[in-house]
Amino acid sequence: MKWHDDGHYIRLRIWKSEVEITEIFCPETDEAGCVDPVFGCVVKHFIGRYGLDCNAGTCLATDKLDLCWTLSGDKRIIEECQLWFMPKTDEVFATWLETKLNQNSSE
Repeated sequence: MKWHDDGHYIRLRIWKSEVEITEIFCPETDEAGCVDPVFGCVVKHFIGRYGLDCNAGTCLATDKLDLCWTLSGDKRIIEECQLWFMPKTDEVFATWLETKLNQNSSE
């Protein structure tokens, strides 16, 4: 699986004891690779449909969460895929991502 760090983010609002997603932002660039001809942005599609159940990380609920995301499965059949996102502020993921970026820049 490839993790994409391409500018996607969500905005959250805490309402009583619930965390609500108020916005799902997609940069919709060629580099993002998130656009499906039928569903549009797969990140928006999956988060819009499944909400925070697509989240694989932990962090504080803040107004804006920058995301990395990955799609598991055959991209030709989006309905059979799973999308996972990680908040870039997840401590373990952020450390791993930094290590990967450093490895790629030294190659």
